[in-house]
Amino acid sequence: MEIRYQVLNTLYEIVKDKPDPQTYPCRPREIILRTFLDWSIIHQNLKILEEEKLVTTKQLDTLVITITKEGMEIIKGWLKV
Repeated sequence: MEIRYQVLNTLYEIVKDKPDPQTYPCRPREIILRTFLDWSIIHQNLKILEEEKLVTTKQLDTLVITITKEGMEIIKGWLKV
C-alpha cells in the first residue's frame, strides 16, 4: 500500500467510530502516534491526499485534518477486498 493510503487508513481508523467521522477534527499527534512515519512524510502525503480530495486540512491553533466522504469510501472499499 502506498504511504499516502497508509496515512488515509490511519485517519480512517481514528475517526471510524466517531458519531460523524467526516467532521471529526483529527490533530497531527493522533496520526503520528499511530504510525511509524516521520511528520514530514505524513504531512507531504496529506498534501497529496488533499489534492485528491480525500482529506481536508485547515490551520487553526494546530493543523486539523478531516477525512472526506470520498476518502471514507475508498478505505471502506479496500477493507471489503
